[in-house]
Amino acid sequence: MEEVLYTFAPNNSATAQTAWAAAIIALAALAGTVALLKKKAAGRSYNQNMLAAMLLFFLMLISSGTAFFSWLKIRKTGPVSIYKDAVETPYGKASFDAIKDAYIHADKEPSLIDPNRSVRTTNMLVIEEKGGKTHIMSEQDYPIKEMLPALKDAFSEWQQKR
Repeated sequence: MEEVLYTFAPNNSATAQTAWAAAIIALAALAGTVALLKKKAAGRSYNQNMLAAMLLFFLMLISSGTAFFSWLKIRKTGPVSIYKDAVETPYGKASFDAIKDAYIHADKEPSLIDPNRSVRTTNMLVIEEKGGKTHIMSEQDYPIKEMLPALKDAFSEWQQKR
């Protein structure tokens, strides 16, 4: 078995909090919807209950979708391991001889008012393979400023031993 030089675990705490909060909101909205649908009323009160039940149902749909996709994101982000001759990401394992380039890309979201000004910038670690496959990790999930030097150190040691 190969020896792992570096391992970087993702930081999913914010995503996990979002998933749990959305799941709790979904359950509360579902309970409110059921309670309003079982409530007996007539006339205008009935219409108001149905409107509130519909709005709670929409809240339940949106929050359950948020909880599901947050959970899915947590499942798709896994640890990144750097070996003596390869790197393993959630997207698969890439040997150093198959890697074309590794760099940090700044993804800038332009402003709607002034396209020359960026509203938000997200840094991403990009590992490109010669076959065209890319491994992209965001700074929101991984410590990419520590990962790139570790990857380059392992790559340079691998090149010296070749």
